[in-house]
Formats: sequence, structure tokens, C-alpha cells
Amino acid sequence: MTESPSLARPEADPEELTLSWDSCVSRTLVHRNAVAEVLLTDARALPDGRFLLAAQWPRSYATSATSDITSTSTSGSGSGSGSGSGERHDPMLAAETIRQVGLYICQRFLGAPSTSRPVIRSVGFQLDNSAEPVVGYGATDVLCRAEVHDVRHVDAVPWPVALNVRIQFSAAGREFGSAFGRVRVLSEEEYETFRGPNAATGPVPDNVHRRPSHIEVSAPSPGDVMLVRDPSGMLLVAPADLRHPRFFDHPSDHVPGMVLLEAARQAACLAGASPGRLNGCHMRALRFTEWNAPVHVECVPAEDGWAFQITQGGDTTASGTLSFAAKG
Repeated sequence: MTESPSLARPEADPEELTLSWDSCVSRTLVHRNAVAEVLLTDARALPDGRFLLAAQWPRSYATSATSDITSTSTSGSGSGSGSGSGERHDPMLAAETIRQVGLYICQRFLGAPSTSRPVIRSVGFQLDNSAEPVVGYGATDVLCRAEVHDVRHVDAVPWPVALNVRIQFSAAGREFGSAFGRVRVLSEEEYETFRGPNAATGPVPDNVHRRPSHIEVSAPSPGDVMLVRDPSGMLLVAPADLRHPRFFDHPSDHVPGMVLLEAARQAACLAGASPGRLNGCHMRALRFTEWNAPVHVECVPAEDGWAFQITQGGDTTASGTLSFAAKG
């Protein structure tokens, strides 16, 4: 019996043959509670601080309403191109993938104990809209070529206390983007000392300020909106759904970085005329953003896109840049 062409797997990259996409890695190693939120499925170490990792990007993952972009030049590329819809994966999958890759490498290959508290200090990605895989009938198998650099060690600690990770994304043998991040690995004791009383704080639902509609911020539903306006009109980070399956898979004693990044994207939508689909970003976290004080976000036009700044109590907690691809 001949396999249906619509279900046939595209020609594999030779390096993919050493990896498996059959089951996800341990959820604890990527700080996820739900198995459904784990993107990584396999990994192996190569010489010289290099790694190969397998990831699956599900078609159901959606944090924005601008995941599709029409591009006739990509017809037939990527996994599942037979759909003909031209739909692309949610770009925030790139950020979540580098987050999981950084955490996983630290604990699986570099010796950080399961009790350690890896913290993402910076994150960014760049996608090539002309080469991105088209969403097919199921998840897209993504090969991640990772490299660790700028590793920092301290005496008496056998694992790295900080490192940079950069990865190249490819699907069906075609590169389509890259991502990078820096991870700081704290011991459980260091984390508790560093966080102090803030470790006991949690999110407080917002029931007072005016919330933009999900259409205004290009979000899939009202529960995906991350912003409100205070009485003066300034934007505050205040997620509508504090049990959102993507952004709040588990409790957090600080505002998660992915929430801040999505809030910045939504702020750009409000600042401009529907800036389109996110295809690149760079966010640097200067300190933890807490739940116990208002969090302001401002996004303004910059030379190559948009620049954002997140402040709390007059201090900048995170800042970065965003770039968008116009919808064709």
C-alpha cells in the first residue's frame, strides 16, 4: 500500500536521523507542569560545546492573531506544505524554544542539579519569513543546532553559573531562523536569598483599569490580552488570564519573561497601525519584575522596528527591540 502523499514526511536532514521526535523530554528539565507545553523531544551532545536538539512546534500553539503570512515564494517548503494555506507557526514558539533549550542543556548536559534555579537573563530570535515551514496536518519537526559560549564558572561550583546559548532552526533540511539567550544558574539557596520576601508574592487580578480588546492587540482571544490602561492612559502589564496555559503553566513568584515579551508586542500594536507579524526580538532582563507593584510598558518606533521599556517603581526591569514583517 502506497503512503498518502499528504502524510509523507519531507526529506530529512541527515543529522535528524540521530534524534527522535517520538516523545517529549522530562517536563521538569524545561520548567513545565503540562506535558503538552514541552516542545523538546530529544537531544545529544556534540564536541566543542555544541548540541543537537529535536523540537516539535504544534499548530495549536497561538499567542497572537498574526501567525500567518502569505508568501508565494515558500510554496512547498517546510513540513506539511501540502496544506496550501500559507499559515506559519506562532513566532513566539521561537522564544519558548530557546528558553527550554537553555534550561535543558544546563541540567541535562552541564551538571546543574535539579534543585538549581536557572534564570533567563536575555532572549531573542530572528525568523526568515521566506523560509519558515508551513503548518501542515500536525506538528512541525524542528531541528535545533545549539552552541554554548561565554560560559562562566566560579570556584567550588562544578557546573557553569552563567552561559550563552545560540541556536539555528531548520525544518526538512531548510534553515529558517535563529535564537539566542543567556542563562544564569542559581542554587536553590541563592535564589531564596536573592528573592527575599518577594518570593512569597503572587499575581493579583486587575478589575479596575480599562483593558484593550484582543483585536486591538492582535491577540487570539480576550484571555490573551496582557495590558490595561491606568487612569492617565499609560499601559500596565496585567494579564487577563492568570491561568493562561502558555504563560502560566506553573506558578511564578515574578512576572514571567514571556509575559513581558508578549506585553511589549501588544504595546507595539497599540502604538502603531497594526505592525504585523513579529519576526524578531531581543529582550534583556535587568532585574526581576515583581507582582507587588505596577508594571509600566512603553513601546516607541525605532530605526529597525520598535523599542520597548518595562519599568517598575521608576526603575527599568527589562528592555529590548521588536521587528515585524508586514502581512502580505
